[in-house]
Amino acid sequence: MPDDLVLRTVDLGYAYVPGRFAMRHLDLELRRGEILGLLGRNGAGKTTTVRVLTTLLPPTEGTAEILGSDIREGGPRLRSRIGVVLQTEAFDFVTVERNLTLYAFLWGVSRESAKARAEEMIELFELQKVRSRKPWALSGGERRRLQVARELMHDMDLLFLDEPTAGLDAVARHRILGYLKERARKGLSIVFTTHIMHEADLLCDRIAVLHEGKLLRTDTAQALKKAYTGARRVTIEFDRDPGTSRTALLELLRERGRGIEIGRQEGPGLSFRSTNPEEMVALLTSWAPPHGLSVTRLDVREVTLEEAFLGLVGGHGPEEGTGELVEEP
Repeated sequence: MPDDLVLRTVDLGYAYVPGRFAMRHLDLELRRGEILGLLGRNGAGKTTTVRVLTTLLPPTEGTAEILGSDIREGGPRLRSRIGVVLQTEAFDFVTVERNLTLYAFLWGVSRESAKARAEEMIELFELQKVRSRKPWALSGGERRRLQVARELMHDMDLLFLDEPTAGLDAVARHRILGYLKERARKGLSIVFTTHIMHEADLLCDRIAVLHEGKLLRTDTAQALKKAYTGARRVTIEFDRDPGTSRTALLELLRERGRGIEIGRQEGPGLSFRSTNPEEMVALLTSWAPPHGLSVTRLDVREVTLEEAFLGLVGGHGPEEGTGELVEEP
């Protein structure tokens, strides 16, 4: 296993009962300082994958190595070098501040370092006003912020985050994602699951798409978007209303456009979706002058990661002959 390779799985799988798999044939690699996003619909196998890789569930087939050790044999030594934030919560019945320092003590962080790090986490996760409250007196978003902050109280080589920003507002999400990006630059490897595609696009170096327990593709967000060939939205505005020429323009669009969907078409503006937007842009700019029109605005919206994801998972189902794939409980 290369020195910079933190995680590697080969044909990894987990079955709740024989022949009923929640995740199967998983081949992944993660390098030091890299952030890998796990995307998939509910029941795709994301949480099961995290539980297996954090040694909470034993794999039923295949192999996985973390930091050079097999996860079946690493046990406590491996768990001391990884962190995990799951969707379930578990807090001690003490204040927010004490939850942070106590958790640090359990991981062997010195008292002085724990106090300093707790102050850092309280500020970063905006917990100043609730630092003296007990967890049950917090809002859902505050409890989630505390849960993530607590896991970051100790040093680790690999961090698993299962929907860490669920229930958080945009400002809190932005602060946390920025902090995680900085930690990755300093060498922390992160496995990050989310349903918020914009987060994955912003944060992750590579993205693994899971569907019904199978890994469909692993690539950069940009490569996934580039490979997507779905319709893109084109918006164009002329210097005046096309008037009677509009009917001929719409007929031309329908004739030459692929997957054409006409949207707004009032006044000097026009918007539509097409799977060949570049050709349509060239067509529009050459059509306008002979009809006495000038193009004043032209915009082709880039493909989003969400569109690429939907295009990728659409049409994929369980493969025959490999056992039945079931949703995670």
